[in-house]
Amino acid sequence: MKLEPVVTIVMPIFNDATTLEASIGSALAQSYENIEIICVDDASTDQSDQVVEQVVVRDPRVRLIRQERNLSAFQARRVGIEAARGEYVLFLDGDDELDSHAVESALACAVSSGADLVGFGVVVVEKNGTTGGAYEARLQPIHRQLTGSAEVLAGLFPAGKPAQGQLWRYMYSTNVLRHAYSLLPKNVVLPRINDLPLLFLVACLATSYVSLPARLYRYHFGRGGSGQDVTTAEMASFYASAIESVDSIQEAIDRLSQTHQHASLLRETYESMRLSIIGYVIKYFVDHCSDTMLPVALQEVYARAVPSDVLRAVQRFYPGVLPSLAKHGALVPLQHRAVRRVLIVTGRLSTGGVSGVVLSQAEMLRDAGFKVAVLTKISGGETLQRDGIRFLSLTKRGEKARLGEWAATIDLINPDVILDHHVMYSRDWPILALLARAGGIPTIGWLHNFAARPIFDASGMFSILKQNLQFLAQVVVLSPLDVVFWKLQGVERAVYLPNPPSPLLLDRLLDRGPAKLRSNEPIRLIWWGRLEQRTKRVRELITVATELARLGVDFRLSVVGPDWTDLTAAAFNAEVKKHRLDDFVLACGPRTGSELADEIHRSDLFINTSIIEGYPLTLVEAQSAGLPVVMYDLPWLAIAENNDGLISVPQGDATAMAREIALIAGDAGLYSRLSTAAVTAASHAREHDFGKLYTQLISGELPSEYSPEPSLAAAADLLRLTLFFAEASSGAYPEDRGSSSPLALARTSKTRKMWQASAPAGSVLLRMFPRLRPVAHRVKRWLRAE
Repeated sequence: MKLEPVVTIVMPIFNDATTLEASIGSALAQSYENIEIICVDDASTDQSDQVVEQVVVRDPRVRLIRQERNLSAFQARRVGIEAARGEYVLFLDGDDELDSHAVESALACAVSSGADLVGFGVVVVEKNGTTGGAYEARLQPIHRQLTGSAEVLAGLFPAGKPAQGQLWRYMYSTNVLRHAYSLLPKNVVLPRINDLPLLFLVACLATSYVSLPARLYRYHFGRGGSGQDVTTAEMASFYASAIESVDSIQEAIDRLSQTHQHASLLRETYESMRLSIIGYVIKYFVDHCSDTMLPVALQEVYARAVPSDVLRAVQRFYPGVLPSLAKHGALVPLQHRAVRRVLIVTGRLSTGGVSGVVLSQAEMLRDAGFKVAVLTKISGGETLQRDGIRFLSLTKRGEKARLGEWAATIDLINPDVILDHHVMYSRDWPILALLARAGGIPTIGWLHNFAARPIFDASGMFSILKQNLQFLAQVVVLSPLDVVFWKLQGVERAVYLPNPPSPLLLDRLLDRGPAKLRSNEPIRLIWWGRLEQRTKRVRELITVATELARLGVDFRLSVVGPDWTDLTAAAFNAEVKKHRLDDFVLACGPRTGSELADEIHRSDLFINTSIIEGYPLTLVEAQSAGLPVVMYDLPWLAIAENNDGLISVPQGDATAMAREIALIAGDAGLYSRLSTAAVTAASHAREHDFGKLYTQLISGELPSEYSPEPSLAAAADLLRLTLFFAEASSGAYPEDRGSSSPLALARTSKTRKMWQASAPAGSVLLRMFPRLRPVAHRVKRWLRAE
């Protein structure tokens, strides 16, 4: 009596004549013999069917089923499963092999556990014949056992992880496979990634899974469609059809979710799997397409997935290919269309400098005749109203919801250009800019700090900026030296513009004008900003105050501003009291509007202790009120150039700052001259026709003078400043405190020795500045000069 087979091995075959004999041979060599092998020839054009026929003659356990036309391995497997007599099924491709104990080991595990699915290990044979690579490691079972439909689904397709869909890594209950196929139309043809949709449906239906570590399958990477270069549009269409494969089960997932015990998990997992495949296709194209072929291939992706899904997929699973998407996408120039509507994007609206810039800019654009909307990306902050300006906020959380809300905002406002002021402070801006670009809307990115700020912060933002700034229509920075920095990074569309006057200045300070006179009363010093120790160096005010007291200066110092994560007013005042300076120094908390304006006008001199700034509006505000400024040197600041109402001292030299303040406090004539110069400098800073500048910017007509080219002197300054902030990030400062400014340090013999000893760091910096290499030899000669 002939026994019914317990296990069916289903082999979809298409043009596998050269490898098929070895593949079938591995199935026939199984230590467990009660099997059947169903070979489904998917209309091969070689001699594959003849190879099978020869084997059928020798072993009746092998059956051949022919398909009259090519219907993909997905349908070939379906035919095999429908014809299967075994209780369990293994899949074997015509160019791979099974271990001789594969059936015996997997079946024993299935029978003993009663599991619907049995996973096992895989050997991956690379094109050069080697095994044991990284891909092989990723294909090994992770979970020993999963119980319940939720565990199985989440375990095999964890949300947020790249989907693995190789059918040949499992033994299946035949009934589960048939149920999965019954959910799909009979005529579904999946040329690419034809296994993942079926495996996902099985994972949705299965209630138990077990695995064994033995490597029972031998997969030959590169024999089929994997690992091939994409050289034609037809090949690109073939690989992009993987997206259609996962879309083909969308209706089945919708139906299952109506009755599935864990419907939300099912939908979340399917969405993650789908995005994973979209991202995988793009990553494959980036890795296997030439520069001329990649745009063609990406068009095949966009024909099958909306831009928001493409960007979410890449951001979540393969963020490294974002620059390639940007590079090969069509840049939307500023002259793309006439600008009538402007969308300004920021983090949140508060009392900070960026918020002041955003609000002033919105009003100036409105006054220039544009329809203006302001969008905040972070909840909190102030709720504002301005005539003729629309204010909106992104409120949703989660990647998909945020992108959907962003897209809805774009549809609602329909802007002709976007001004993004949050570029230096967020990691999602490339996605938002790319999504806007997909809709034909250019984005102008605004960087509100010196270019070395990400290096000083060690935040990882520098690499994000370097990779992605180049696909913005324009990058706006705050000084000529910043322009040079980014041009040396390959960001050609960089320009600099000064910041507009703040609302505080326009509303509260302009009417109180002229130069101040020094009285015989204690000199009133003021510092204002957020109490951020890392960049504002607020605690160094205590060192300044200690030195002023030692010099016998009669002074009062008000420290105005909100608490920050690394310093509070209470903590600052406690330190002041420890130094017995509480009669002279007080952190009084935040002040806004007229309260802050009154505090400024009661003061005589403004102190700035920042180590790094972009365009501190506080300087213009202080000088507009007639206050001289004493500050640490920030040599890139355009506002500090030819500013005779400002005195700078070397970074971190609080003693030098105190000595300058003492001189001013004791010399009424000097104070009067500085105050007059401060008012003059503030007046010059306000002379710009910002409405005209912004109109020229968004129309792409800004004069070339706002985009200087790199020079040797600027490059040398940038090298020095970049090293300075890299050292400052770890707490180091330049040793030479005797020079008048940080720039002078680059010309001292001690600094020459420092640079000569910094060859490794210099090499790193030259890699950061690829365009600097032609002048590197001149820099070296300059450093070596006697």
